Amino acid sequence: MKDTAYTFAVAKTRAVETKLLSSSDLEQLIGASDYENAVKVLKDKGIVGEKDDVQNSLKSQMNETWQLLNEISPEIEPLEILIVKNDFHNLKSALKSLVSPNRCEDHFIVPSIVKPELLKSAVCNKRFYELPDFLENTAEKAYDVLVRTMDGQLADILVDAATLDNILQRSKKTGNVYIIKLAELLAVTANIKTAYRAARAGKDEAFLHTALCDTKELSKSALIQAAKKGPEELLAYLSETSYKDAAKNIRASSSAFEKWCDDIIMCHIESAKYKSFGVEPLIAYYIAMETEIKTLRIILSCKYNNLQADIIRERVRKLYV
Repeated sequence: MKDTAYTFAVAKTRAVETKLLSSSDLEQLIGASDYENAVKVLKDKGIVGEKDDVQNSLKSQMNETWQLLNEISPEIEPLEILIVKNDFHNLKSALKSLVSPNRCEDHFIVPSIVKPELLKSAVCNKRFYELPDFLENTAEKAYDVLVRTMDGQLADILVDAATLDNILQRSKKTGNVYIIKLAELLAVTANIKTAYRAARAGKDEAFLHTALCDTKELSKSALIQAAKKGPEELLAYLSETSYKDAAKNIRASSSAFEKWCDDIIMCHIESAKYKSFGVEPLIAYYIAMETEIKTLRIILSCKYNNLQADIIRERVRKLYV
């Protein structure tokens, strides 16, 4: 589809972008004396309704953002790369409910491509053929692993790897360089997280082969060889790659690394600010909203636990505006 087909969608996106929070808005929140006053700031700014539950309100905003994009975009398929991770998350929740007393409904995330209730029904009744192609095979494999071995972690990593593979496949299908690069960054940062955790836990090569996906910018085989030797060897390897900042932030703290992972995505999507046509501004707006809500949750959690302002600032994500 021609980029000019997105003229109206981009214009609408530019209009709603003006409501995104700025760094000064975050400073006001960070400067609030306590959790209750931070919530008051959100309500005064109209981010949360006066009588709304804060967490439920933030959760619903992503669904509303997706509904807006669904309404204004001339085609939705290129945008599904943004939410397909929620489908795989919901699959894991449905699978876990088979071997635990927890209600999977309590852990479902929306928006998603597949309605959560349909996914739950297909998994609980072993009717995997009712699921779309991108979920059917993974659901059946993960179910088999779970009931055969009762190894929830193994089932999880199988689904996580399939998530990244699907995101990469979807990006290539669009042929859009911006989307392909976004998918690559998501996959690489996820691979680094998984490899480091596996290295610390002493996981073997077979585990790493299952857990990691293939990416262009960071060799899967090299990552496996480094990770199986231990965390220090993995960090040493990363320090020699274009992702050396990952190693630096991992050494600093887990929160610093998580922030780096989010910020590197934000740095990539910023180029959409200068696009007047095409799908890029829509993708950037969704990720901007997602990052904003994550940042608000971080600040509120820090306030709830009475953490100092300087500590909160270290964890605040880079914003789009």
